[in-house]
Amino acid sequence: MFLLKLISRLPMGVLYLIGDGIFILLYYVFGYRKKVALANVSNSFPKLSIAEHRHIVKVFYRRFSEYAVETLKAISITEKELLKRVTYTNVPEVQPHADKKQSIIVIASHQFNWEWALLAGCLVLPFPVDAVYQRLSNKSFDRLMLHTRGKFGGSPIDKKRVLRTILTTKDRLRALGIVADQSPGIHSPKYWTSFLNQETAFFLGPEQIAKAGQYPAYFFHVVRLKRGHYSVELKPLGAPPYDKHGHEVLENYAKCTEQLICSDPPGYLWTHKRWKLQRESVED
Repeated sequence: MFLLKLISRLPMGVLYLIGDGIFILLYYVFGYRKKVALANVSNSFPKLSIAEHRHIVKVFYRRFSEYAVETLKAISITEKELLKRVTYTNVPEVQPHADKKQSIIVIASHQFNWEWALLAGCLVLPFPVDAVYQRLSNKSFDRLMLHTRGKFGGSPIDKKRVLRTILTTKDRLRALGIVADQSPGIHSPKYWTSFLNQETAFFLGPEQIAKAGQYPAYFFHVVRLKRGHYSVELKPLGAPPYDKHGHEVLENYAKCTEQLICSDPPGYLWTHKRWKLQRESVED
């Protein structure tokens, strides 16, 4: 952990050189999940050629390597440097919620760099971003990531304790941050919809939380401007009162995520086994 902290203090230019080395190892030497990434891209963009699929995958691995060193930099990054690199475009639109002491839920996708975007939100939004996270098996690394994600006022929440935490800290004004485009477990409650030309399962959790807390829901629209610089816009997904049986939030989330991916395909986390569940086999 000491070594990681030390490396994180290197200038971004040096870290990106390290990232270039990571790219070579992942893409050319080890071929880390290249078959998964290529299959995901091919199925998501069936009208593109094989050469275009491979180009997206190759650029993705460069972006993924950038993400790795940027996330490492988050350990030591200062407020000033982070705000130079991540800008929010519509903060005044969510100010009325803070004025009314009303928390919100922000639902992100695995579009680079969601880690920096969530962290910067603690500095520019009128409430801290409490990001939901999955506990890591390495306790030392888990403590380091918790400290990093909470360094600017956020209070990370273990995903297994989300509802309990919300109920026990209901007076805390927050933006509850959830990255919600992973594949749900086979026994988890899920919602199916069309996404990137495929029938896709989404977690019901984010929508259930929005309804339970009557939180306005926003999409974390993260755009890469250039290497190491991002723009974030909070796009409305739904607002209370919600239809008890409707799925407005998840439908809008799926559409926003798809549009964002299509606008910059290499910026998405393609190595995740997003479509490992098939609706027919799950429901049979």
